[in-house]
Amino acid sequence: MNATRKQIVVIGGSFGGINAAYELRRQLGQMAEITVISKERDFTFLPSLPWAILGWRDPASLQVGIEKPLKRRGIRFVHAEVEQLDPGKCEVATRTETFPYDAVLIASGADLDYDAVPGLGPKSGYAHSTFSVDEAVRARDALSGVLARESGRIVIGAAACASCIGPAYELVMMIDTALKRMKKRHRFSLTFLTPEPYLGHFGVDGIGASPRMVQDEFAVRSIESVVNAQIREAQSDRIVLHDGSEHLFDFSLVIPAFRGSAFVRSVSGLANPKGFITISPQMVSEKFPNIYAAGVAVAIPPPRQTPVPVAVPKTGHMTELMARAAARNIAAEFRGGIKVDGLSIPSTCIADAGDTAFYLAADPFLPPRNRVITKKGKWARYLKLAFERYYLAQIRYDLPHLDFGW
Repeated sequence: MNATRKQIVVIGGSFGGINAAYELRRQLGQMAEITVISKERDFTFLPSLPWAILGWRDPASLQVGIEKPLKRRGIRFVHAEVEQLDPGKCEVATRTETFPYDAVLIASGADLDYDAVPGLGPKSGYAHSTFSVDEAVRARDALSGVLARESGRIVIGAAACASCIGPAYELVMMIDTALKRMKKRHRFSLTFLTPEPYLGHFGVDGIGASPRMVQDEFAVRSIESVVNAQIREAQSDRIVLHDGSEHLFDFSLVIPAFRGSAFVRSVSGLANPKGFITISPQMVSEKFPNIYAAGVAVAIPPPRQTPVPVAVPKTGHMTELMARAAARNIAAEFRGGIKVDGLSIPSTCIADAGDTAFYLAADPFLPPRNRVITKKGKWARYLKLAFERYYLAQIRYDLPHLDFGW
């Protein structure tokens, strides 16, 4: 390695990590050696996994290998899991290799905290999930068997402290649509369990008219909903809440709570008790000045407390914007310049409902806001599909950033 060049390590190969690496290369050119460490070889467009669960998309079409695109830009790719971060030595370590850094950007996402609720999780529990291709395929195979029956009970929901509840909303409405197309919706019960204080809260006190839109949609679709739901355990055929109520199912999918990556939790003072990194608006750690973070790994307090805890979501769009801001601030640190605020950012979300879709945009994402857009229509489904295809191409070729609606 050339000792005169800055050593930058990016941890994570999803929305945050890849976009941060591309932005760092654009900002710093050849004055930096950039290494991306990711436990996944492929970038997965996670927002489309609910389509895969319904069998409407091939999961393989939602993935792009990331080694070649990074290599074309002179960015080293390491397929490994980070096991240790040593801020004192400024080193990141995998099982077999150690990487020194002048700056590190953590975009490692989070671990799925299935252990927080007994019986949760698709491998050792009874409720499916949707945060990897493997999980989506397991859910697809189980759901298809239930939908082939003449009748059934389906429970979709989220655990306390869950932050990414959007896919649960999509799935319950998409299943409703699929059953209607099969002419047997009237023989299936659909139940939605959410820790939110009301439908459409989304962990951010709602987005404009989104609560009313979602509540009306659930009423039209006859989807039973339970708000302030705190799941106590999942059994083989039922979800049990803390109030003692039980919801029987033939198929269940529950969004778990997140917790910070293990290597983050092991660094004293880096993160909050849940393992999420506490940062300044400039995306830099409050304790370690050369550690930056973006996306799900970041601690963002909710706008206000709720009876059952609901975490603030970090969408793919938010993660990308945070990652680009963090990369620009690293460049400003090395080259001189003004750092930008990476937390007061907008976010756009498209939630599919099977036969229609919701377009939600807020600037900034957390209230109070300067601008809000809430719309519904079939056109939004096609917009989500177009965005998925463009985004996969963007990862392959580092195309210009698209920001629908702003």
